[in-house]
Amino acid sequence: MSSRGMTQAQLEARRRELERQREQARQRRVKMQVMEIIQALEKEQINLAAIGHGAWVQDEVAKMTAALKKGKQTPAGPKIDSIFEELQQHQAMILTLSQTAEDRKDEHQREKWQAEAAVVGLKLEIDARLDDIQFKQNKSEMERVLRMTSDLQMEVNQGNLEQLSSKIQNLREMALDVHKKDDKEAIDEELRREILKALIQSMRDLGFAVGKPTVVKETGSVALIGTLSSGRSIRFDVDISGQMEFDMSGFLERKCSDHLDEVLGLLETNFNIKSGPVQHNWKNPDKISKGSQGFPTGGNTRTMRGGQS
Repeated sequence: MSSRGMTQAQLEARRRELERQREQARQRRVKMQVMEIIQALEKEQINLAAIGHGAWVQDEVAKMTAALKKGKQTPAGPKIDSIFEELQQHQAMILTLSQTAEDRKDEHQREKWQAEAAVVGLKLEIDARLDDIQFKQNKSEMERVLRMTSDLQMEVNQGNLEQLSSKIQNLREMALDVHKKDDKEAIDEELRREILKALIQSMRDLGFAVGKPTVVKETGSVALIGTLSSGRSIRFDVDISGQMEFDMSGFLERKCSDHLDEVLGLLETNFNIKSGPVQHNWKNPDKISKGSQGFPTGGNTRTMRGGQS
């Protein structure tokens, strides 16, 4: 009588072989499932792009595309299960991407509306400042800032909101600087007019016939000439800062200083316009007037400050 059988070791080896075969078969089935998911996800990606949602979920789509590529390249084997799990997560997420895209699109639209309103507000602000500008050069500069604001408005309309707050702040500061500069120049000009008005009155009080103030193109200062009946004359040049230069013609003696002091004294007494120390540069006035066209400038200076009491 004979019998056939398998030892325990042989049974265990056979068990392991069967388990290996079953696991390989399972992994092949998972690989097939992976490929099915990949196909489904690729279709969803195409749909997202077709309805215009792709641009709003670019990061999610990029991560999904990388996972799809890895799933295609990974063969059935030990790593296929982790690929399957990752793709399942993407499959669950893609169901919500359309709503996510809509939400982001709406949020972007709100941001764009807010940005457009901010730039329009800035433009109105600069327009208002432009109306206040008095001097030509400052007006040109403010108009340049306004053009830059219009350019920014076009950027926002096209959807470019990058560093918008910083750009708005820079343009607002530029407009403010121009406005401050114009205000200062306007105040300086007003003070100069007050000084000239006081000079005219003071010179007339002392018997000078005063000519019309004229602008000196080379320096931008305003010249004022007063002449006595004797023919002796005095000229004041007042610049935008209130600095005053004067020349006296026909005064061969130091008496000219007395006339000057009388004028400056009246300015201080009647108009509260105070002057600093006179810086004399004495020259023979006859020689000064010879060889020059019109009335000479320079020689003696004094700074005028203040206003009418």
